[in-house]
Amino acid sequence: MESTYDAVVVGSGFGGGVTACRLAEQGLRVCVLERGRRFGPGDYPDRPEQAPFAFWHHFLNPGGMFDLRLMKDLAVITAAGVGGGSLVYANVQLRAPASVFEESAWPDAITAEELRGYYDRTEAALEPRLTPSTPELPKVRAFDALAERLHRDATRLPLAVHFGESRLHPFSGIHQQGCQNLGRCDIGCPLLAKNTVDITYIARAEAHAAEVYPLHEVLRVEPPERVGGRWRVGFRDLQYRVRGSVEAPLLILAAGTLGSSRLLLKNRGRLSRLSPALGSRFSGNGDALALALDPKAPDVTHARTEYGPTMTSRLVYTKEEFMVADGGLPGNFSGLLEIVRGLNGLTGWGRVVLHLKNAATKLGVTDRHVTHRNVKIRRKAPIGDSLVFLMIGRDASDGQMRLTPLFRSFDIRWSKDNSAKLFADMREAAGELAAAADAESFFALDAGPLGKFMTVHPLGGCPMSDDPAVGVTDDTGRVHGFEGLYVLDGSIVPTALGVNPSKTIAAVAERGVERLLAERHPR
Repeated sequence: MESTYDAVVVGSGFGGGVTACRLAEQGLRVCVLERGRRFGPGDYPDRPEQAPFAFWHHFLNPGGMFDLRLMKDLAVITAAGVGGGSLVYANVQLRAPASVFEESAWPDAITAEELRGYYDRTEAALEPRLTPSTPELPKVRAFDALAERLHRDATRLPLAVHFGESRLHPFSGIHQQGCQNLGRCDIGCPLLAKNTVDITYIARAEAHAAEVYPLHEVLRVEPPERVGGRWRVGFRDLQYRVRGSVEAPLLILAAGTLGSSRLLLKNRGRLSRLSPALGSRFSGNGDALALALDPKAPDVTHARTEYGPTMTSRLVYTKEEFMVADGGLPGNFSGLLEIVRGLNGLTGWGRVVLHLKNAATKLGVTDRHVTHRNVKIRRKAPIGDSLVFLMIGRDASDGQMRLTPLFRSFDIRWSKDNSAKLFADMREAAGELAAAADAESFFALDAGPLGKFMTVHPLGGCPMSDDPAVGVTDDTGRVHGFEGLYVLDGSIVPTALGVNPSKTIAAVAERGVERLLAERHPR
């Protein structure tokens, strides 16, 4: 690693990957710092006993892939690794409804029409496709039958997946195989059939001489001593257990909703001009999960949810502002549904420690990791032929990230009270789905062994706004009051989206980096 670059990008997910790629294409010397490792085709877990070791911890397990953090009011799962959340997401590439951008929290410049071209631009790399009709997938057949029973229309989801023969990806030149319906999208695809950020945007960035440093966790941000000077970024090398720093006149934070918000909150003393809105407008994107246990309706049974992409189809509840998608797990991981339901799926002393950590969050000792030492999955038979429904909606986006008064731990204060109608509508829909399947319904926002709301699609914390008093960045991701500092990831999204957020995060990053480059090199 050199001491100085033209730009330092913190994080390599959808925001960081897009930004690094576009900067490098224009000849800038780019350094990408990523706290997680690189993952190759053979590095993903394929057996339940490996699952606990997939939990990331900066010291105990820096090679992990999932980062599960316990806060006072909720738990959040994010990803660690080159490619960020794309490594373990369900590949869904949906545009947010136009009505989302009509909410007052969004800057005036951000509209559905404004983002249209940037949504289009992401598709050159991520190549969303509908699940092919052949081979026939039982889970698609069952979901369609369920929709028909409810007099609703099931539609296929656009997925960033390569369906077809092995090839070199046209955007990056990386070799990948076609989807073989392994059902492993959410735990890592060993075929590289997913058009993840690491094999698309990041690979293209590296082809244009960007330097990517895995296992480098950024902890410190120091502003330039003078206007036009260089930002200094302090990191710890998780492999060699040493610390270092790097400088650049451009610093782009793309460490994700939790990562970027935490970094700015922890460094606020050196960045005193940051907006008072820092930490505001946190959203879990209305995440909820429902199950239809042991369905008996003849056209819904034998759905084989482990066969096919993790998500293929959805129902849209337009009036209620949420969607329901099908879900699935690999067959040998289906016992995880017991843990989701809050049953005794965990065992050993780690279970005790996990509950102690959870209890400590009530006292302000928050931002606690769940590690492989806390999780040992009990081997049990799968729960029948259950159907899994993943729900996403437009919650109130009124959570608050902060540092706790006593321990200065990163925390998120969140309540479902102002989103009560959304979750009540979801609960009702879950019941209707189960009834149509002649199954037992399960829906609980506070389920699982922790008894806490959990989200995998966190948004907000550094919301964009035209007004610095209520937003951390402007509509391009530029931090109000600071030259050369940008945030381009899910943390700048000021409201829930009601759909999987990855495509919007990528589109907003495409727009932000285009404006950044235009300012540096005006025509």
